[in-house]
Amino acid sequence: MSVATLLAPNNPKRTIRYSVNPTAFVAALILAPVSVTLLTCWTIIGLFALPFGAIPYLLLGTPVLLWAVTRIEPELWSYAILGFAVNLVCLLASLAAHALSLSSQSEQLVFIFAYGLLFGALYAGAFGVIYANLYPNRRILQI
Repeated sequence: MSVATLLAPNNPKRTIRYSVNPTAFVAALILAPVSVTLLTCWTIIGLFALPFGAIPYLLLGTPVLLWAVTRIEPELWSYAILGFAVNLVCLLASLAAHALSLSSQSEQLVFIFAYGLLFGALYAGAFGVIYANLYPNRRILQI
């Protein structure tokens, strides 16, 4: 493969990398679960999703979202699917740990990640929308 084919703008094999804006990233990371909680606070589950899901969101979501903002254009559905997929993998791992009795906390993890299927997707989707709107040079993201 020649250098000309790698640098060609219409090359489908060329990987697009986006730069990370730290201010927009931290603001979206904090504002996404808070805004989802404010929009779903009329449900009891939505009100308790933030205290139960904040630690998994920050521990698992931060590295995944940091990886995602460099490779995936921030938008609602692509990030919501990513949040759902991460929670599904964690739910399956916690179900396996519960079935094998590996941890005494596995039943609580199953509960948290089961509700996280919905709220993790909502948090990640909201993150994508907020990050795209807070990015200072938004036309860079629109390729």
